[in-house]
Amino acid sequence: MDKSSRILVLGHRGLLGGAIHLKLAQMGYAPRTGSRVQTLSQALGNIGDAEYVFLAGGIGGGIAKNLRQPAELCLGTMRMLSAVLAGAWERKVARLIWFACACVYPVLDRPVTEADLWTGPLEPTSRAFAAANLAGIELTRAYNQQHGTEYLALCPPTVYGPADDFSEDGHVLAAMIRKLHDAKVTGAHEVTFWGSGCQRRQFLYVEDLAGMAIEIMQSPTFAQCLPLMNVAGESAYPLAEVAQIIAEVVGYAGRIRWDGVGPEGAPVKEIVGWRPMIGTPLRDGVKRAYEWYQVNMANGVEM
Repeated sequence: MDKSSRILVLGHRGLLGGAIHLKLAQMGYAPRTGSRVQTLSQALGNIGDAEYVFLAGGIGGGIAKNLRQPAELCLGTMRMLSAVLAGAWERKVARLIWFACACVYPVLDRPVTEADLWTGPLEPTSRAFAAANLAGIELTRAYNQQHGTEYLALCPPTVYGPADDFSEDGHVLAAMIRKLHDAKVTGAHEVTFWGSGCQRRQFLYVEDLAGMAIEIMQSPTFAQCLPLMNVAGESAYPLAEVAQIIAEVVGYAGRIRWDGVGPEGAPVKEIVGWRPMIGTPLRDGVKRAYEWYQVNMANGVEM
């Protein structure tokens, strides 16, 4: 991949796609962008003559959304992945990267590796979404095996940063930022979160992931990574500690309570994989995400 390469970023308006698009531009590339894809005709129209494709416009959300809309998450993901992979093959795309969710791995009490795929039951709250991602991984494997394509599913832990989904449907860290900010603004003396606070989660700052994805796409050893590669962040944190870090960044001084009964998801979600050489510490990433939130959303301006 060089500066004259035809590069497409699908999902450039979102958290990860926006970071990849910006990073490519800063590096001197001229990435193209495309609209949301759910059909083969949409995929073909978006891909055109692109040589390299980053598919970062996936459908996803946190526990609340997975519990409320499992069918939409599953069907939308399967439609998108099947359309884009088929379109990439028809258009003879040289390399493609898409991003799988860490919920594809079974519920284990330890960090997971690629070898753990298909070795146990999935976490129930995100089972439908995980099944769609697993189907995407196997379709990626099938295209590579049958047609000699170079398509790769990168699997990160929970990604966060500026332009995240800060609603209740978002992933845990962004949703916590909004809830603790709202509590500070309203003067609430207490904030309650689901679960025990003991569940451990691993996070990866979006700009770190964007840089890693571009580096992997450029790598001469790309084909050795197929069809699935984990990318990791710092070691996992107990959510009670994450909430305390966010409260300190936001400036919320009230009590944080864990209800002990709400859905917690898997007890541990931590990935063993390639890490950024210089990663963004969690507290620094939370600060950047909160700064963006204050400018863009805290005054009721939805992005």
